[in-house]
Amino acid sequence: MEDTRGDSGPLKSVRRLFDVVEAIEALQEATLTEIADETGIATSTLYEYLKTLEGVQYIIKEDREYRLGSKFVRLGTSSKQVIPLTGVVTPYLERLAEDTGETVWFLIEEYGLGVYLEHAAGDQSIKTAHSIGGQSHLHCHAGGKAILAHLPADRVNKIINTHGLPAMTENTITSRSRLLEELEQIRDQGYAQNDSEQLEGTRAVSSPIVIEGEVFGAISIGGPEHRLHGEWFEEELPNQVRSVTNEIRLDRLYS
Repeated sequence: MEDTRGDSGPLKSVRRLFDVVEAIEALQEATLTEIADETGIATSTLYEYLKTLEGVQYIIKEDREYRLGSKFVRLGTSSKQVIPLTGVVTPYLERLAEDTGETVWFLIEEYGLGVYLEHAAGDQSIKTAHSIGGQSHLHCHAGGKAILAHLPADRVNKIINTHGLPAMTENTITSRSRLLEELEQIRDQGYAQNDSEQLEGTRAVSSPIVIEGEVFGAISIGGPEHRLHGEWFEEELPNQVRSVTNEIRLDRLYS
């Protein structure tokens, strides 16, 4: 029988507590009224949540504004340390960023979304909306498609059913059949590409890290389309990122 206890009672309170935390994270610093507007929680109830979080030192109140406390830094660090390959990929990302001059990311799949865990910036890298720990849909960028291409078919379909295929730009793939067709091509060639599918004017190339049949994430190189084009985009970058992910795979297999 499906457990629906999260819709009422104590578990609903826990869920709403996390809504409060995420609202403060999104707002960075916010008053009681601003957090209430963000969450839809009545101010009297919200005040009790905030006092509880402040009491256990997970948030800090300065004047009339609340912000997240440093305990979350510890939790985030602990979380990253138990994720396979976190830290291991760092020197590879730095080398790839230096060789290409672009921004390089390591991302994984979690709950059907892409999570950005580590990055390195080359001397020509551009700033994007991505941040460490940030999430994104998988179907609209090279790293996400590289991961999807190596997940079991039933898992891919579940992700699509859960999160859909929303259009981020006019180039985003929003057809299930077209996406599945491209994932097959990605499996065959060993890399994925993104041509203004997540953000207009940007492109990316990515290769998955697959070890003994399991995909552990992907490494992605991204930059503006005026630099990522022609042979550089079609051949050189795919070769470089595939070479790096293969090194990581061999390092893990024989270390």
